[in-house]
Amino acid sequence: MKLSRLLCLALLICAPLAHAWDRPEMAKYGAAYFGPEQLCVYVAHNKADDHAVIKIQGINHPLDGHIFWTEVRYQQGHPERIDYVVRENDADKWVLYVDHQSATLYLPNWRGQARAEIRLHYGQDESTRTKPEHLATDYERQIQSERANVPAPSRTDKRDSQPK
Repeated sequence: MKLSRLLCLALLICAPLAHAWDRPEMAKYGAAYFGPEQLCVYVAHNKADDHAVIKIQGINHPLDGHIFWTEVRYQQGHPERIDYVVRENDADKWVLYVDHQSATLYLPNWRGQARAEIRLHYGQDESTRTKPEHLATDYERQIQSERANVPAPSRTDKRDSQPK
């Protein structure tokens, strides 16, 4: 009896880690946008084009290296504008919006601003090196680390931290 209880408890603890995210099929190409200093935002859509993984990197901020799973919203009448939205506490939080070759990143509590708007520009070379499958894998690892309450591994070498 004790063994069966222990086994059930182990399954209950491990099950959420094994099924933390239903990984979708990812699109073939991604995009990269650059901002001030070393800031780079990587974007990778899923194949259905209704969600995207976004990675913020190269900024002195608690969200440096963080990856978001976002909803993709195309603006009616403005097909060149794309909003990337995270739902938090039943409210939409705009993380990023893209309009043509530029973008705006919304970053909380940055340089004295409660919600900073950071202008970004498209990076063709870095976009061709962005690999959606690798960003999705990084997101899976982040989820597993958060669920296990273990900090995600930090990457200090910029070459190692770029999507491959």
